[in-house]
Amino acid sequence: MGANAKAKKAGVENELREPTDFGEGGYVEAQVLVTNACNLECSHCFVFREDNPNSPRDKMDDANMLHQLRLLRDKHGIKSMLFVGGEPMIRKDLVFEGMKLFDKCTIVTNGTYGIPSVPGHVVVVSLDGPEGPSDAIRGEGVFQKVKQAIFERDPADGTSVIMQMVLTRQNEEHLEAFVEEVKDWPISGLAFTFYVPNRDDRSSLVWRDLRERDRVVERLIALKRRYPRLIKSHVAALEMMMSDVCMDAIGENGEKCQLRKSLPLYMGENGRFERTFCCYGNDVDCERCGAYMVFNQAYHLSQGNLGHFPITGGTI
Repeated sequence: MGANAKAKKAGVENELREPTDFGEGGYVEAQVLVTNACNLECSHCFVFREDNPNSPRDKMDDANMLHQLRLLRDKHGIKSMLFVGGEPMIRKDLVFEGMKLFDKCTIVTNGTYGIPSVPGHVVVVSLDGPEGPSDAIRGEGVFQKVKQAIFERDPADGTSVIMQMVLTRQNEEHLEAFVEEVKDWPISGLAFTFYVPNRDDRSSLVWRDLRERDRVVERLIALKRRYPRLIKSHVAALEMMMSDVCMDAIGENGEKCQLRKSLPLYMGENGRFERTFCCYGNDVDCERCGAYMVFNQAYHLSQGNLGHFPITGGTI
């Protein structure tokens, strides 16, 4: 490619584009997928599901993403942003600049790039059980690498660090052992969410019947009562996940889901954001939803509390 062609290509890439029109509504909170790239291949990851905007990996340069986030913030009144991937720390400079745009931010990371120091904000670090079971899901050596990063960070830097486990039918037997493993780590708390399948998911990750999942929810409630300060969940919100009442918070097609009042921003075509049906993607099975944050928001709404609750399983 000649010099003129390269310059022209660079000019097109660096051209600041106006964001997608998401209507005139307000969104107090939003979620931005800053990259599809990741150094891990976790078996329960929803990012690369079919029908989600996921290829090519990075469709927006830093300048465009920051420009569009700024405009969307001002138009929709966004106060809180959840930075996810892929692995968002692959684009850490972008994330740190983006955090300056919002009052409250959360980063969801696999922890293998270290734990970012972001005083006043939240970092959610993912592990999926004790060392053996978690490494079977996330890759050999990942558990020890994350543990080292947790213990090497400055626990007094003002960053709230929450460990989070995604519970599936595959790893639910290790729930109690995981709590015992990390309960004395220098973290701000421990969070749990449940696998969110797509409509055709018949994998070993999914409970065949939600009544099977009920037993895991009950075990988590028991752990919450045993470790009330460590585990960042409301018993009442967990009780709303039980099979006989969970549809009251979701609706068969997500029509009752409070999470859909947030704005999930995936990287779409032509260097602009695209909104998926749900932050978990376009083909989620709402009837089998396991996202704790859905039920957490439904619980607060039932209490008449219409305040702001960031869209992460690490909040209460």
